[in-house]
Amino acid sequence: MTSLTPAYPKDFNYYHPIQVRYADLDTLLHVNNVAIMEYVETARTGYYRATGIWDGTMSGGFGMVVASVHIDYLVSIQFDDTVRVGVRTANIGGKSLRFQFQVESTDGERAFARGEVVMVAFDHAENKSRLVPQDWRQKLAAFEKNDEFLA
Repeated sequence: MTSLTPAYPKDFNYYHPIQVRYADLDTLLHVNNVAIMEYVETARTGYYRATGIWDGTMSGGFGMVVASVHIDYLVSIQFDDTVRVGVRTANIGGKSLRFQFQVESTDGERAFARGEVVMVAFDHAENKSRLVPQDWRQKLAAFEKNDEFLA
């Protein structure tokens, strides 16, 4: 099996452990691409909680919608693999947030998939996009130790 070292980036401030389930396998006996997307979504919502931009409640809507997802599948995940997903904020625009992720072995030695998700801040009551809240910027800047997010 090909071994790729993590480099997207090398370290994340947040890692979410993933339990590979038998149900995640497809007919080729490796984890299906749809399950990997679910791993990323699970990790992303864990990241939101860890940074403090989401408290886990769903009253009034989540506050963001998915605008774009890009995943590069590098190496197949097998049933016995131990997996974690690293997530980080890469950029904050006026109304959007770009998150990078990497699905990798728990020891960080193999990268299975990597990519990015663009989320748009969204007002569900008004059914339209909104500016990224300043408190999100502050919390993400503190978590990622990146003052550029405050601009």
